[in-house]
Amino acid sequence: MIFLGIILFFIALILSMFGKGGGEFYVPIFLTAGISFHLAATTSLFILMVSGLTMTLVYHRKALIDWGTGIAVIATSASGAFVGGYISADIKPVYLKILFAVLLLISAYFLSKPEKEQSKFFMIGPLWKRNCCNETYTFPVLVVLPTIFVIGFMAGMVGISGGGLIVPLLIILGGMPLRIAFATNSVMVLFSSTMGFLGRGLSSGVDWKFALTMAAFVATGALIGSHFSTRVKLKHLKKIFVWILIIAAIWMILKIYI
Repeated sequence: MIFLGIILFFIALILSMFGKGGGEFYVPIFLTAGISFHLAATTSLFILMVSGLTMTLVYHRKALIDWGTGIAVIATSASGAFVGGYISADIKPVYLKILFAVLLLISAYFLSKPEKEQSKFFMIGPLWKRNCCNETYTFPVLVVLPTIFVIGFMAGMVGISGGGLIVPLLIILGGMPLRIAFATNSVMVLFSSTMGFLGRGLSSGVDWKFALTMAAFVATGALIGSHFSTRVKLKHLKKIFVWILIIAAIWMILKIYI
């Protein structure tokens, strides 16, 4: 467990700079260590909950979180994550692994897209004018929130926060500035993973000794990474992160047949 904890520490250290929990990596690592898929997913959601709390406290102190938009997105993604986490125990692990890999590839695709202004095609329905953290942007409610619910549902099924999809969505469709999107995502990691953990924990059970040990390593990494996030050039980490997502997706697919 110490060796696994050290690996998770460094993952949390890097991903917390993006306001991400790291569920895309925790589950494959647990599976490689011989842990069952359902236990891996449940533990992943628990440590995401702990790291999300850590990042939220740090980013809130740095005044980078848009709480208004964040609460709306949280309510949507968390409800989807709870439903997905609860029904996942009735689904064969092989299907969850395939879905997990697909989500990773979709995340990599959206994260690789260059930053650009919002398309007028998505500016339909109620438009929420936001002023936060010395930034302004327009948030198309009827376009973004339903999509986030679907993402939360799928993420809850496979034991991740869904931030790999939600963050690009907030930036490209929601018009949210990059750093605010990363910081606000830390709040979504906290709440969506909490709901997903409760749903999965009720149906599958929890190995508390293993979960608490892993959470201690992840929380430490998240604390350090989120604290130094504003000092790191995000464009470099973004490129590396996209390739890691692709490798993790291939890794997951290979685990189906190995």
